[in-house]
Amino acid sequence: MARQRATTTADVVAAAAQIFETRGYRNVTVDDIGQAAGISRPTVYKYIESKPWLLGQMVSAITDEMSGPLAELMTSDLSPRDKLRAVIRFHIASTVNKRVYYATVFSEQSELPESARELFRDWSHKVTEDFASLVDDHLEAEGLTPRVETRFLANLILSMLTSMYRWYDPEGEISPDALYDRLVVVLSGAIPGL
Repeated sequence: MARQRATTTADVVAAAAQIFETRGYRNVTVDDIGQAAGISRPTVYKYIESKPWLLGQMVSAITDEMSGPLAELMTSDLSPRDKLRAVIRFHIASTVNKRVYYATVFSEQSELPESARELFRDWSHKVTEDFASLVDDHLEAEGLTPRVETRFLANLILSMLTSMYRWYDPEGEISPDALYDRLVVVLSGAIPGL
């Protein structure tokens, strides 16, 4: 039973993400989405184009939420070290805020419409390249030599940050701030001076 009646496309997308996460994309019907959103099947189609379209909207929700702030951080006057720390903190916040979207997008990649898959892949590559560039800038500013290839390191760190939806519970014992502090300690072994 729905908690409240959906009145926007965003409400329907959020309801779909919740049940896709718990039951799996293929196991959910448009009727199920309507029930979760508190609306009828015909009303669902007033808000959405199709079930696959919903997955594309979830990709857009992640990329749209992150693109602007990440671009601002990249061009900010912060030091490379502070930029890296801000990007890590931002990834934590985004993964917490959009947890069910991350869960659905990552677990249902084979179901994503091709345009959404391409958008997500291209966006992910850009985020990785930007993060690797930040690591390079930080190491250069500190006069340090990378211990491993920075693109490899960026892929590992970002994979860890985006997969937090699987194991991290922001309502649990570790707050997002405490998680950030612990991650910085761990990542300092790979990125000296972080």
